[in-house]
Amino acid sequence: MKTFKTRFMRVIIILLSLMLLLPAGAFAKSFGKIVAFGDSLSDHHGLEKYIGLYNPVTNPNGALEAWTNGDVWVEYLAAIMGATLENDAIAGAMTDGHENADIQAMSDQGQLPQLGLVGQINRYVDGNPAFVAKDTLFTIWIGGNDLLEYARGESTATSVNALLNNAIDNIINSMSKLAGDGATHFLVLNLPDLGKTPAFNSRTPAEIAAITTLTVAFNSALETGLTNFKKLFPGVTIYTFDVYTYMNQMISSGAFPNTTGTYMTLDANGNYTGAVNGPADDYLFWDSIHPTTKAHEMVAVNVDKQITDADTHDNDDNSCFITSVRTPMHDGMTAVMIIAVFSIAGIAGWVRKNH
Repeated sequence: MKTFKTRFMRVIIILLSLMLLLPAGAFAKSFGKIVAFGDSLSDHHGLEKYIGLYNPVTNPNGALEAWTNGDVWVEYLAAIMGATLENDAIAGAMTDGHENADIQAMSDQGQLPQLGLVGQINRYVDGNPAFVAKDTLFTIWIGGNDLLEYARGESTATSVNALLNNAIDNIINSMSKLAGDGATHFLVLNLPDLGKTPAFNSRTPAEIAAITTLTVAFNSALETGLTNFKKLFPGVTIYTFDVYTYMNQMISSGAFPNTTGTYMTLDANGNYTGAVNGPADDYLFWDSIHPTTKAHEMVAVNVDKQITDADTHDNDDNSCFITSVRTPMHDGMTAVMIIAVFSIAGIAGWVRKNH
């Protein structure tokens, strides 16, 4: 009897040891709620709530305004996670204020709320939101309009350093307000290479290099800002996704036959004509700056993998934009765990039956 008990305990110890060797991805976090902030890369009809159709010419059939041909990435991510989504992103938002002068004037005159990231998060926190911190993921993807406005010569920033310092301060201060209100899990995405978008990819090499350099500078400043934020709030988890690298992977992988043109047919001024160049799945870009819904979905799938991967490596500081996207093994590991549990139960039953 003692011999069998000893053997049984040894088997249990071995199986438990094997389970401990499983990647932490088997226990990867899943969120029940996502709260999204940002610009048109995350917005899906958000601006309409304040001003109706932004440009009816783009929607001759009266369809609701959106900046892609389907869902955006955060909608796909919520579906993948099985989470509810509160999408507070606003098309045209900068880190503070709106890129459209007329809309910003209405905000300044009190006809509209402030629609930039600062305004979005102030409005959210001031509304005394109820959320379960460990179950809520706050997503932030912002900054593109700050850079585009600067490139057009419309920014109030007097230098690149002033532009970047102001933008990063706005992001970090807004995140700090959320953290002060109890938020503990953030997902921050950096910017894709604007030089590879149709808005810039046919310009002179010098112009392309300039906007690419500005994008890289912003992403570097953002990473530094997140590192400093982590020092201020060491108990907060920051997941990041390197869109800059991932978009380059999209382009080089051949996932899209056309990575330089646009699905929407544009006129010489970049305005929509109502026609398309389709089929949509062939195009990385929906218009001169926004990705198609297929690209949004690919981002969402890999963001989910990135979060799983970060948890797999049990890294308390996930605020570094890594340059690769790795596939988690949590589905297979879950199956192994189930087998292990049933194995333990089966062995225990055998021991009881035979001894």
